[in-house]
Amino acid sequence: MKELGAFWKAVRDFWRTGKAGVVLFLISLFVVVYSYIALDYELTRGWNGHESVQNVLKDISDFIPVGVAYVGMIVGGIDLFMLLSDWYLARQEKRIQMAKAEGKAEGKAEGKAEVYQEIVAWQARRTAAEARGETFTEPPPGVPQNGTE
Repeated sequence: MKELGAFWKAVRDFWRTGKAGVVLFLISLFVVVYSYIALDYELTRGWNGHESVQNVLKDISDFIPVGVAYVGMIVGGIDLFMLLSDWYLARQEKRIQMAKAEGKAEGKAEGKAEVYQEIVAWQARRTAAEARGETFTEPPPGVPQNGTE
């Protein structure tokens, strides 16, 4: 699964840096395909020399803005998808960070409660030992012993 994530990350990085090349390639591809279609059409109708060349060039020049619009829609759709994906990932990361922060706060509260309970238990042992007349040598909780923490 991580390999797939790395693949999509590479695709996203390429899209951010190599989008212009992809756009030019798609426009060129559309124009070449349409040129073939226009040329084939003129050939099937019967080649009339200069007039047929003019018809093919006119068809191609009329198609170029349409091809650019098609490519623009494709690229715009991919960009919109990437934008929404980035927004969703940022929102998800924000939720994760908030959950971690809440978890840390809860963990600190639980830790404080545990330390308080240890102190209460230590105090109970100390008062019980003093009530029995014994010397109580156990250090309070949280106090380092022998220079260790």
